[in-house]
Amino acid sequence: MKITNNAKTMLQEVLASNNCDCLKAMLQQSCCGTSLVFNMAKLEEGNEPTSINGISVLMEEDVKQRAETVTIAVEDGELAILDEASSGCC
Repeated sequence: MKITNNAKTMLQEVLASNNCDCLKAMLQQSCCGTSLVFNMAKLEEGNEPTSINGISVLMEEDVKQRAETVTIAVEDGELAILDEASSGCC
């Protein structure tokens, strides 16, 4: 996964304003396979986040593999998840 510098700045602001300190990435099944879903979260003792461009991200190993093709960026002033592996069938 990649997080652009613009997205990093926006994520830091959103996380801080919601009293959170990391993103949690999970897989969601759909008719087209799997897609990534992100939630804001707070790190707990024992968590081992991955740091991506200074943003802490919690994710299991299978999620890390799926996230290899994903970039979080800013488009038209909003956070966007760009996924090279998405088929766009849905």
